[in-house]
Amino acid sequence: MTESEDHKAYRSPADAPEDHDVVRNIGTVAIVVGVAVSFGILIFEERFPSWPWLVGLWIMALIGVGLRIEAAIRERRRS
Repeated sequence: MTESEDHKAYRSPADAPEDHDVVRNIGTVAIVVGVAVSFGILIFEERFPSWPWLVGLWIMALIGVGLRIEAAIRERRRS
């Protein structure tokens, strides 16, 4: 019986992503999804757009901007 070739099963803390990288990625996804879906609603809605959905998506995009700013502050503190 041979040893397992799976060396990535146990990651060391040095290989783990920094917490500011994770926050930045979540912020980017929130911005892109919020803006893209809200523009999609505005473009493809035949009647009046659903304003509660649009406002919610815009708030999600603003939260994404806030997360990106927080990630930049965390990254600057570490350097």
